[in-house]
Amino acid sequence: MGAESLISYLSTMVRLTENYREALLTSAKNEIYQPHQIIHADGQRENRLWFLEQGFVRSYYFDHTGREHTLAFYDNKELVFSYEGFWNEPSDRYLEALQPSVLVSLTYTELREHLLLFSEAVVLKNIFVRQYEHQERFRKRLLTWKADERYRQTRKLQPELFRKASVRLIASYLNMTRENLSRLMAKNL
Repeated sequence: MGAESLISYLSTMVRLTENYREALLTSAKNEIYQPHQIIHADGQRENRLWFLEQGFVRSYYFDHTGREHTLAFYDNKELVFSYEGFWNEPSDRYLEALQPSVLVSLTYTELREHLLLFSEAVVLKNIFVRQYEHQERFRKRLLTWKADERYRQTRKLQPELFRKASVRLIASYLNMTRENLSRLMAKNL
């Protein structure tokens, strides 16, 4: 499917002109990754965004002590975007496939060209920036809650996460120990 699935996804948000559809067909590239394969590494310039056509990936970083922190999980039909990539700045995070994954990529250079040429690209960018900001606000708020509330809210809003990710990764995402998360899961809160 590739670019066609990206076009189908974008079409659910805004009407795409034929010219923009053609530009996406020309620009979008398929990328295939296996479990535990790094898609993007710390220190590299993230030169593209991805549409996760199929699979499961996560974003994470290491703090100054070497401790790993999961920032986000991405599932089927989600866009993986970063401000650092858009502004051509080095990234401080990794992007890793957790399952066999098919991604459709678009370089940020091509995206900037699309923003100049197609009004629907501007509308889509604004939608995605708002979604990204909403996710960031939720993540910041989540980390201020007590452990049991972080667990309950995540279980409620992201039930698939508990079927697809390991306890270690979910604990990292929720900023708690594996033991604490296991206890909360056992209580079935």
